[in-house]
Amino acid sequence: MVTLPQDHDEVLMKSRVQLADSRARLVAAADHARRRIERDLHDGVQQQLVALALELRIAEEAVPPELTQVRTQLAQVATDLRRVTDELQEISRGIHPAILSEGGLRPALRALARRSITPVELDVDISGRLPEQIEAAAYYIASEALTNVAKHASTSTAYMHAVVHDGTLHLSIRDDGAGGATPGAGSGLIGLTDRVEALRGTISISSPRGAGTTVRVDLPVRAVHPAVSSTEIGAAAGGDAPRAVQRDRPSPSGPG
Repeated sequence: MVTLPQDHDEVLMKSRVQLADSRARLVAAADHARRRIERDLHDGVQQQLVALALELRIAEEAVPPELTQVRTQLAQVATDLRRVTDELQEISRGIHPAILSEGGLRPALRALARRSITPVELDVDISGRLPEQIEAAAYYIASEALTNVAKHASTSTAYMHAVVHDGTLHLSIRDDGAGGATPGAGSGLIGLTDRVEALRGTISISSPRGAGTTVRVDLPVRAVHPAVSSTEIGAAAGGDAPRAVQRDRPSPSGPG
């Protein structure tokens, strides 16, 4: 029986699919490593630093009142230790935020908006959990975009919109600042393009001079397998309301 050669287009398509799957596996492996490092920092070093700070406070209270200088020195060491712990927590959050793993994208975006130097008007319509890779990609893009707004936009407010519609996560971050941003000129967003494309999504940056900057990302939720199991996200939010208006519903006119 003679086996006919496969059609060239079919072979090319199969190669592209295999490449996309390979890139997606690399992204998933990197995210897994990030989560492991974050857990190790939180459960190991951070907890030890907290315990040391408590021991210092106890030691400080045990010092006789007349030894003022000793008490002052111990208090200063405890304060410095607390500062180091806070800095380590920020580093850990940058590696992989615990709230993203525990609560999902919605509370993670709320936390980003709350911590943003530039006030953020947040509009989110996401219920339940999304695949881990989708949540991670959206979070890091939103984080980088808000960082760029604070550094370069010279604007009073940023606007972030996230909605899942027809099996696709649509995320946009925009500002009404100076615009004129040049994609690739030191922007960390360019480094996230591979992540988005590995998830078969698209990312675009529009920044006409004098008209602000808009970052738009579309990530097909259904194209990622396997999806993470659903968990309750409300408790994980922990009151992390953004420092601005929060509607948590789709805007009638879209993300703008």
